[in-house]
Amino acid sequence: MKTDFVFQMWPYVAVVLFASGMAARYLAMREPTSAKRHWPLDVRDLFRRTLLLQINLFALLLGHLAGLLSPQRILQWNSIPSRLYALEIWAFGVGLSALGGWTLLMWRHLRRSDASIGRQAADAVFLSLLFTTLLSGSLTAILFRWGSSWGVITLTPYMVSLLRGHPAVELAAGLPFLVRLHVFSAFATLAALPASRLAPIMIVGLNRGLRLISGPVQVLAYSASKAIEVVMRRLNPAIWIWPEDD
Repeated sequence: MKTDFVFQMWPYVAVVLFASGMAARYLAMREPTSAKRHWPLDVRDLFRRTLLLQINLFALLLGHLAGLLSPQRILQWNSIPSRLYALEIWAFGVGLSALGGWTLLMWRHLRRSDASIGRQAADAVFLSLLFTTLLSGSLTAILFRWGSSWGVITLTPYMVSLLRGHPAVELAAGLPFLVRLHVFSAFATLAALPASRLAPIMIVGLNRGLRLISGPVQVLAYSASKAIEVVMRRLNPAIWIWPEDD
């Protein structure tokens, strides 16, 4: 596979596949807000058994977002050796814990599943890509130390160039193979997620999060509209020109 496609086109392809796949799964769910009641028993069990994996993946996502949004703060934090060691140990520990959660999920997938062959194949592909992502990230932390520092210097500008629509392929193409594999497999895992049985869990969680956010927003919008209405009434010149009779 050519480097130009892997680091120039593949990220966009993966995001499109993820967005379109999640949209299709969302539309296929008749009642997303109450979809959990209609999940098969194995999916409910999957939700409980993957809680450890979900927490660690969320923690890893937050760490990567911190490096993307605040690279200078990460470098400032790492300027003190003790804090650098603490961050590296934390990241490596979370990665190992995520691998442990993946092992439990994979063991269950191999032992028993009453899903269709197509769904099992989709889950197997997703789990394989997720394992590649987690393992390559853990090996990178072992073989190439202080990744939290050199990562924000090389990978953060690359991710920013993707967001701007002008991928800086040279920033990623010159990295070690494990790092390039980590980047490619991360986007591949994202693309395969909608086809897995974890997608309904993500859809319901996202939908409930949006509902929690929309409630306070609606209250603030209603309060703001009432305040604007009162102000407009007081500033209405018609009241001064044609005052009401007592």
